[in-house]
Amino acid sequence: MYNDILKAIVDEIRHDDDNVAKPTRVQLRSNLAYDKLARYLDELENKRMILQSPLFITEKGKDFLQDYDRISNFILEMGIKYLDLPTDEMKRGV
Repeated sequence: MYNDILKAIVDEIRHDDDNVAKPTRVQLRSNLAYDKLARYLDELENKRMILQSPLFITEKGKDFLQDYDRISNFILEMGIKYLDLPTDEMKRGV
């Protein structure tokens, strides 16, 4: 969930003229109920990955996204290499 929320914040900041992520748009992008999003945002702020006012991702949050992507890509490549699964099956989680 953290990855989805952090990516949604980054996407919103990129697409907003004011460079500000709005919680409602982050909620829609991450497909969460607002109360659950609020709880996760509190957790992310406690872990110093975001600031809530205004909604902004910190360097620690950006580092998390980079590490998560690196790990995901590694797992995908290992599955393709060692399990002889086509790329599209690995991405679907088959």
